[in-house]
Amino acid sequence: MSKAHRRFLSKSESKEIVSAIEEKFKLKATLDRKSRWEVVQVGKDECVYVIDGEPIIMKISGKLIPSLKALSNGLIELPKIVVDLGAVKHIVNGADVMAPGIVKVQGEFARDDLVVVIDEKHGKPLCIGVAIVSSSEVASMSRGKVVKNLHHVGDKIWSKLKDLGLM
Repeated sequence: MSKAHRRFLSKSESKEIVSAIEEKFKLKATLDRKSRWEVVQVGKDECVYVIDGEPIIMKISGKLIPSLKALSNGLIELPKIVVDLGAVKHIVNGADVMAPGIVKVQGEFARDDLVVVIDEKHGKPLCIGVAIVSSSEVASMSRGKVVKNLHHVGDKIWSKLKDLGLM
């Protein structure tokens, strides 16, 4: 595993990323542009933006994706898909979310929207993914893929952030 590179952002860089986050996501709190912003390069096309030691947003292949930590802390809000405990081990190993494992949907989403997948027992985020179907279609599905898994607990990004003490 290659070493992650960290650097602090300039004021203009932090202002730019805060604007992009506020434009794209529904936030429950305001992000402070004057806080200590860092970027951690974890792969060729993957970086994580960190504010005061908390990973907030990832940029994967040019697309902004909230971190599991930001979702867990309630900073960023996304529609939720609740899965049964039998689906958990598959999802945290990188599997896409299948219709039979879904218990319920909280919030509305369209195809290609970002969603967070949580477990039914603890309500903890397991993965962030892209919806393959809309929320209205999920209820009528008894089989098939519903969410493409983009980032999950224990993946390469998670592991590098954990090694840096950010998870």
